[in-house]
Amino acid sequence: MRLNVDLPIKQQDIIDLLEAQEEPIYHFIGRNKNLRSQLQFEVEKVPEDIENLATYTKKLIKAQPYGGSIAFRVTTEE
Repeated sequence: MRLNVDLPIKQQDIIDLLEAQEEPIYHFIGRNKNLRSQLQFEVEKVPEDIENLATYTKKLIKAQPYGGSIAFRVTTEE
């Protein structure tokens, strides 16, 4: 499954945060060529108890010290 995170700042912090997760496994695959603020990840081994990967990822980001002070958007693609 592909996951996109749109945010203008803290991009490396988000890449590091998501790639450090053991389950689900996030693999950073690059930035959108047309929208450089969009980080793209391939995600695998999503546990069955995670019903919505975008919502789960938003919670991970918001839990960070800077999470409440940055604007971002998370979307998924099958």
